[in-house]
Amino acid sequence: MNNVPMHKTVKIAWPACVYACALALSAGAVQAAELSPHRAAYAINLDQASEAVDLSAASGQIAYGLEKVCDGWLAAQNGTLNLHLPSGEVAEQTVQYSTWEADDGSQYRFTVKSEEADPQVILGAAQISPGAEGQVVFAQPQGEQFTLPVGTMFPVAHTAFMIDAARAGKNQIENYTFEGTAVEGAKLLVAFISPLSAQSKDIMKALGGDLLGRPGWNFRMAYFDPQDQSGEPLYEVGVDLLDNGVAPRWILDYGAYSVEMKLSKVEPMAKPDC
Repeated sequence: MNNVPMHKTVKIAWPACVYACALALSAGAVQAAELSPHRAAYAINLDQASEAVDLSAASGQIAYGLEKVCDGWLAAQNGTLNLHLPSGEVAEQTVQYSTWEADDGSQYRFTVKSEEADPQVILGAAQISPGAEGQVVFAQPQGEQFTLPVGTMFPVAHTAFMIDAARAGKNQIENYTFEGTAVEGAKLLVAFISPLSAQSKDIMKALGGDLLGRPGWNFRMAYFDPQDQSGEPLYEVGVDLLDNGVAPRWILDYGAYSVEMKLSKVEPMAKPDC
């Protein structure tokens, strides 16, 4: 195999990363984020690669869904990332990721199935309480568990938190997040907030529709190992996120190379009659 650095899974912090718990930054500051249930499809291409990396192109498709159910939110992501080497070899990463999160953001269940050089299945559940440490217990691999720092957020709650921060005029946020995409505890996430990119504005104009006719922002997110004192992030993710939780564009930055995910289709999902 050539020296292409391979990530364990296709990560969407949202990811992979879109979550719907309404968290206001302060009482009365702004209206809490109200996310829209939806299905989305993304096309993958190579954003950039350093000369040190044997990588000529990237391709693939990712399907994502955020569904409202009576007791919380279901998120599902599946698809394939193909890394094309100059030799003609293709390194393929396929992932299936599904989660359930309670409306109040206190409970979280996750399932991850990845197929690559080392296939892996991850199952588990986590819970948190306001002002207290939380806990995650893995059913597979069995026996693994971690304590979650006070203030840890699960993916949908964190997405709503970012939107609320942007609407309140913040330009940087920092907190702990847990996604369940690897056998580990929470990560420290630092996000920088800036205006929506021109690329996403073009995507929104081309696709049209009510879901995309919304204001939004760019979030540059760096994920850190809380135990690592080096100051170097594990990886970085950029996302253009609208105020309803729809993301027109992602950049997944693995250091030596990055891939772009561009929205190709989006449609609303009905809310339950609870």
